Amino acid sequence: MSRILSLIGLSLVTTLAGPSRAAEPVFPYQGSRAVVGVRHLIPVMKGGEGYGEKYTFDAEFPGRGKLYFSMTIANLGVGDHKMEVKGHLKLDGQEIGHKKELASDEWSYAKDKFEINAGPAFIGGTPDALVLKAKDEKGWWEATLTPIAKPWRPRNGQIQFGTDKKASDYTVFPSFVASVKYSMDGGEPKTVEGRGYGSHSWTELGLYDQARWTLDVRGASGDYTFDMREMGTGGDFEQKRIPYLVITKGNKLLVESFDYEFNATEIFDDTGHENRYRVPESFTFTGRDASLENVQFRGKITKVNRYERRDMLKNVNAAVKFVAKQMAKPMAYGYDVKYLIEVKTGEQIDRFEGTARYHVYHFNP
Repeated sequence: MSRILSLIGLSLVTTLAGPSRAAEPVFPYQGSRAVVGVRHLIPVMKGGEGYGEKYTFDAEFPGRGKLYFSMTIANLGVGDHKMEVKGHLKLDGQEIGHKKELASDEWSYAKDKFEINAGPAFIGGTPDALVLKAKDEKGWWEATLTPIAKPWRPRNGQIQFGTDKKASDYTVFPSFVASVKYSMDGGEPKTVEGRGYGSHSWTELGLYDQARWTLDVRGASGDYTFDMREMGTGGDFEQKRIPYLVITKGNKLLVESFDYEFNATEIFDDTGHENRYRVPESFTFTGRDASLENVQFRGKITKVNRYERRDMLKNVNAAVKFVAKQMAKPMAYGYDVKYLIEVKTGEQIDRFEGTARYHVYHFNP
């Protein structure tokens, strides 16, 4: 559920935020980077209305199709630890799709290993070999995800909020090989192989409590990937921009950064919304690796088109909408963008470019 400095020329804080005020402290991404283990994947199953947890994985099979898989655990509304599973395998014009909502007693998980069974879907394994399964009336599929770049966490992986340090936690799978065995319409099992990425996140606080806005963009080109996420905190908490950026090349981590300069070059002023949210549609960024002074990077994100401007509460059920509208007036903005990124390591320069999806979410002014 995401992925935020003084800026050159135009401040993102000014662009996306209101004035600061005295509030509870925020502690972003402390200590050294943690090695991702099974313990980072097992559901945390927190209490409280704000708890939510999500697993999301995508893979592409060039010229043939794609895979999408998600599991979401949530307490918002009536009942705790509700599960929603959804996803699809689309290949050669055919599709195996699934979507189901489950009460807490309709799905199960293991406490001593990573294994979740939820109606038509399953996820389990280790960070070195995740297994996803799903089925519908048309067929079934089973995918094994083997990392290219190792799973990554931004330092200890957590943003902690307030004196009681309630957490939001992030684990990123920058790139993996997806090997999928499947059967459609009763046919003989076949296999297909592609590449993908994923994430696992959980929070003890609803996004409307912790964030005024978030943004995220991810791209992959050849052996390169990048993943950028930012959050602007607010509400009862001090206003901070909390970013991370991770860049990989094959199995190598090229860059991790938590403090880079962001310069908005094109802004959408949403005059159609009562909060008149401001959205950076194109931007540049520059910085250095968090620990290696000789590693510098710069990038450019350029809007191609805006494909989405959406009231995030429009299609949710009445009970959830009633609760959420007391806290936030959320809007989602989605863009197709072009990116160009350079990483300079001593005299070596790595340069890659491509197209990506870019998202901005506003919750409160």
